[in-house]
Parts: sequence; C-alpha cells; structure tokens
Amino acid sequence: MGKQWKRLMGFLCYGAGIVCSLYYGLWKLLVLPLYALVTTWMAGQMTMTFFLACGVKILVSTTLAGLIWCIGYMGYNFFKGTDDPDWEAMEEKYQNKAKEGRQTS
Repeated sequence: MGKQWKRLMGFLCYGAGIVCSLYYGLWKLLVLPLYALVTTWMAGQMTMTFFLACGVKILVSTTLAGLIWCIGYMGYNFFKGTDDPDWEAMEEKYQNKAKEGRQTS
C-alpha cells in the first residue's frame, strides 16, 4: 500500500472512532437515557427497573465512548506505522551531553 493510502486509512479509522464514540457512547448511552428518564418521570410511569437500566447506561457511557475512540486510534497507529523511539540512542546522546557539560565546567 502506498504512503498516501496508509495515511488516508489511518485518518478514516481515527475519524470513524471519533464519530462512533460520540454516537454510541454519548448519544445512545447518555443523552437518550437521560431524555427517557425525564419523560417517564414527567408521565408518572417511572419504575425501579427502568431507572436502574438507565442508570447503568449512563454510568457506562463515557467508558464505552473512550473504548471506541481508543480502537479508532489504534487503527490510526496501525496504518500510520508509528515506531517506538530508539531509547538507547536517546539515552546515550543525553549522557554525552551531560559529560560534555561537566568537562567544560
């Protein structure tokens, strides 16, 4: 796959993760249960089972939104091909700078 295609697929995964997390995590599991709670309370039809079910949805909503976003971000990193930095080379460069700083003092 070409570099542009990988970049495009990465951004599509990231965008899909954001859109799906907003739709499922926030809209379907936060806003709609809150709306349902208010309307059933106003209508006088509230039951404990319905209240608990909506409560669980509301409590799980942000966790699920974060999970879906993370999956999209992992897809982005998969296609982008991010590599871990070379920690040993960075440490050696830092040690050399520290030695040079001590020698000039």
